[in-house]
Amino acid sequence: MELVARRDLILVVSGLGLGLVALGLSRLRRRRVARGQLWASPLTTCSRRAIAACVEAGAEFRFVPIHLAKGEHKLPQYVALQPYGKVPAWRDADGFDLFESRAIMRHVAEGTQLIPTDAKALALMEQWISVEYSYFYPAFMPIMYMRVLKKAPLDETKCQQLRTELEPTLDMMEAHLKLSGHPYLACGQFTLADLTYLCYFQVFGAAGLQDALDKRPALSHWWLRCSARPSWKYTVSHAVVADYACTSDPLGRAKPWDP
Repeated sequence: MELVARRDLILVVSGLGLGLVALGLSRLRRRRVARGQLWASPLTTCSRRAIAACVEAGAEFRFVPIHLAKGEHKLPQYVALQPYGKVPAWRDADGFDLFESRAIMRHVAEGTQLIPTDAKALALMEQWISVEYSYFYPAFMPIMYMRVLKKAPLDETKCQQLRTELEPTLDMMEAHLKLSGHPYLACGQFTLADLTYLCYFQVFGAAGLQDALDKRPALSHWWLRCSARPSWKYTVSHAVVADYACTSDPLGRAKPWDP
């Protein structure tokens, strides 16, 4: 019996030791800080998603402004980093390159409160990011292209059809915020699930969709909370261009940014 008791004690102590090691590793992961360069335009939706993620996550980064009107996203030096010639793109301090704004926000936010540790909250975060990419974005962006960016001929019939496609997603967001009792989409804290939508709601008025937001009170209050965050106000101010500017321009331009 004494041997059994000793064995059980050893197992308990070993288990506690492994648990403490796991906790220590978890805390180390939580302290990770992303370091690198962000190549982006402060004017575009996807760039703003990446900028806000860097600022929220406390990333240590330098900013390389890309002027789309000048075609700088098609320069060979940039296409070597982002083969599709789109913004944004990211380069880690160790030379690791990454493109696509959702991947960048996920990478720089790793180990921060933007990504929940609770399994259910994490699953909800991933769910709402997927909804944004699969349902919200395809319905919203053509409206923005026509009404805001003027990159496509304005077709009001098409805009109305796209709004009809967008409305069910807005309804689901409204219902979820009401039923969950949380101020944010995934849980009680601001996460990537919320951040990923902000660049679109920022231009809802310009896209002629403000009334669609106003008639959904829970979603309206969510937007007011999110848009009041210092990181988002900073993102839309364009101050990142000067505050985080690279000491030397990687593209060798005489005037790196002149909007």
